[in-house]
Amino acid sequence: MTLRPPGLVLLIALIFSSALPAQPPAEDVVDPFADMLEAMDEDAMPPGFGGGEMVAAAWRALDSRRYIRARELAEAILEKDPESIAGHAILGIVHHRAEGNLPISLYHLKQSRKLFEERYGEQPSDDAPWRWHAITIGELAFVSGEMGRHADKVRYLLERDEIYSPPWPADRGWPLMRMRRYDLARQAVEEAMELGEPGQIASARTALCAIEAEQQRREEGYLACKAAADFERQSGFSGPTPFTNAAEAALGLLRFDESERLILEATENFARGTVSNPWLDLMHLYLAESRTPEALDALRRMLTWRKRQPAYMDEQNKAETEMASALFLIVAGHPEEASRITARAVDRPDRTGFTSSESEQMEAAAALIDQLAQRTKAELLSEKASWSSFLDAASARLEARRARLRAWSSGRRAAALLADERILLATLRPYLAGSVEIPEWVELELCALLGPGVVAAATAKARQVETLEGAEGYFLAYESEVAFLQGRERDVLELAEEALETLPPHEIQLRVRVTALAAQAAADVGLNRRSVELFDAAFQLDPGIIRRLGLALPATFPPATGAVAEEARDHLRDSPRFRRAKAGYQVVVESDDRSASASLLGPQRTRLAHVRVTARAGEDADDLARRLAAEFHAQAFAPRLDLTQADIRSLDGSPTAGGGRASDRIRNVLSELTGDEEG
Repeated sequence: MTLRPPGLVLLIALIFSSALPAQPPAEDVVDPFADMLEAMDEDAMPPGFGGGEMVAAAWRALDSRRYIRARELAEAILEKDPESIAGHAILGIVHHRAEGNLPISLYHLKQSRKLFEERYGEQPSDDAPWRWHAITIGELAFVSGEMGRHADKVRYLLERDEIYSPPWPADRGWPLMRMRRYDLARQAVEEAMELGEPGQIASARTALCAIEAEQQRREEGYLACKAAADFERQSGFSGPTPFTNAAEAALGLLRFDESERLILEATENFARGTVSNPWLDLMHLYLAESRTPEALDALRRMLTWRKRQPAYMDEQNKAETEMASALFLIVAGHPEEASRITARAVDRPDRTGFTSSESEQMEAAAALIDQLAQRTKAELLSEKASWSSFLDAASARLEARRARLRAWSSGRRAAALLADERILLATLRPYLAGSVEIPEWVELELCALLGPGVVAAATAKARQVETLEGAEGYFLAYESEVAFLQGRERDVLELAEEALETLPPHEIQLRVRVTALAAQAAADVGLNRRSVELFDAAFQLDPGIIRRLGLALPATFPPATGAVAEEARDHLRDSPRFRRAKAGYQVVVESDDRSASASLLGPQRTRLAHVRVTARAGEDADDLARRLAAEFHAQAFAPRLDLTQADIRSLDGSPTAGGGRASDRIRNVLSELTGDEEG
């Protein structure tokens, strides 16, 4: 569970007054330099800014977000005068907001402040160009916060409030919360509330929401976050964060429908400079509920939202966005593309200055999702080896070993980051602040990574302190996974059955995983009929779970009709996704002179997947049989998204055109996610 603060508070109001006027919270400032041009003459800067045509031109460029021009002018100013206060300030702002180069930004801002105070002192008079000083201190505070230097941010904010009035104590609430100085954070919130200024109240309410959540007070956090959203709605500010925070708090009470409504409300409140991306939150919610087509739509909108944000936000949420994308691709049957994304995100984690999470939580999440992507990729490659020629099969098996090694390495990294008992216990408790930032259905991966004994002991501790009604189903899910890893199959069945009775109905992905492992446990103890029933229940909801867990469906293979069908049938019988049984699923393969088809029939003989391929020019029977096996696996073990083989087979993120109403959307999404151009 991650909460987010108001975005960058820009002190542009100081341009017009020696006192700070009312301002909405930072993330709600759509244009930080709004109305600047209307407030200044064409050739002159306002009092308190100093003079100079080049400085005025640079500021105008900054105001209109022409950052390249602003940088060119600032560099020209500094070339003429290396000790220009305005030149360093403008260059620092450009490096922050346009390029996201926080260290360079910090350097120039510090230079600007140092030069100013050497000339005019720390308490400037009215005839000094004091506005640069005020803007620079404010910018220093928020650059420091984005870099995770929360103590520095608090210091700059206190200095700002000492020099300029009125004070803005609400800004201190968030960094003090991140430092776990909760008493001081609450004091800052109270001071802000007493001011009665709407912008300060909004920021204070958001900070209080995070303070309550980080202290793991579910009900109090929900009420505080809901109050922040209510105030945002009533005051007319435009920003998504209070609504996404309230949605997170609602999830903390397992109020899924309310959470969805709040996120949807957040999507209607775009603001520049905020780390909140409500479409990302909505994608996670839909994916957990196995609403895959809706998750796909949210994914596309998530990418569009992110592109509308300024460049400096990439430092704060690029990896988080990519990991969300990778999770969708894993579920959608694209683990190879997902693994390319996760490898990038693991090597380049986000800064966490704009969230309530610590860096360890984000890094552990990235490592966990990477190991899931790599392991699923290995399963896909093992399938490929079952129908490939000798050399291609050997290559696929070698690549699968490499993927498993990478999965092991990422798993070890995640385990090391989870050595902190506070993070582990928070992760085992559903939707609690302080946990690893991954969906609940992925968190069960921890059982194998940390060891069943460790997780069993931690689950017992988590259960002792948890008071949330409805949490028991999550603990039972962990215990069933632990029992599976320990080889206690009958305990798995008992615990899984109890977990499925108590888990919220919205937790489809979590329920699917519990059901699939129970199916395997039933097979291991010879309860074949029960095993088939459980496999069918899991497969109907998410066929990809079989691949992700490395399981095999019990199946029969009736005699094939036609030479190509016989060869394809042999390939399918060798697939790791099937094990031969007397009953269960049925794989039916047929062929004629020019085409071949394969169908997967369920235990009730309903057709769950069907593929027909037609011979291409120059394609022999062996190649046709292999292609049939490949396309059969692609359709049988992926969600029903009407994807074409062209969408699936491309490993470079730039699939070619294909049929079906969803294929164009998937093709575009894959290209955007992997950073490649279509062609």
